[in-house]
Amino acid sequence: MNARRTRLLSFVAAALLLAGCDGNTELMKAAMHERVDEVRSALEAGTSVDERNNYGWTALMHAARLGNDDIVSLLIDEGADVNAADDDGWTALMRAAHRGQVETVKLLLSRGAEPNRAEQTGTTALHWAAQRGHLEVVRALLVGCADYTLRTADGSTPMHLATLASNNEVVIFLRSAGARE
Repeated sequence: MNARRTRLLSFVAAALLLAGCDGNTELMKAAMHERVDEVRSALEAGTSVDERNNYGWTALMHAARLGNDDIVSLLIDEGADVNAADDDGWTALMRAAHRGQVETVKLLLSRGAEPNRAEQTGTTALHWAAQRGHLEVVRALLVGCADYTLRTADGSTPMHLATLASNNEVVIFLRSAGARE
């Protein structure tokens, strides 16, 4: 074998090994590929709805990040902990808010997600939505009783993060809701 082919094969082997390092289970993979029937089958076969990968993620976190409300509902109906946090403190609500999944955010809130939970740096779902400019998610979180006065570990409010990111619509909306930097 020539050196180039050896390097290519080594790279492919390393990539395959790394792909398996996350520890995603079959339930998580089904949720990540948005296969509702496979999620249902895994649960019917006795798979634990709250099993974790190597980073503490659950299938619910994967489904929420993708905005797959059918799978989110199914998992919660089967007993998924809507407020479970991964190893960094992120919840399904934070994942959905970060990605701008407004309908999923509303669904999670309606099913008991705590809007003011913070991850390790003190960042809440509202902080993420404001920083990323997800105006409709910001609205949904405020309707769901998110607290716009909470500060991250470095002292940032959602208003401050939205201002820094030049998310002017979010800044205007937060001001109208009474938020201050």
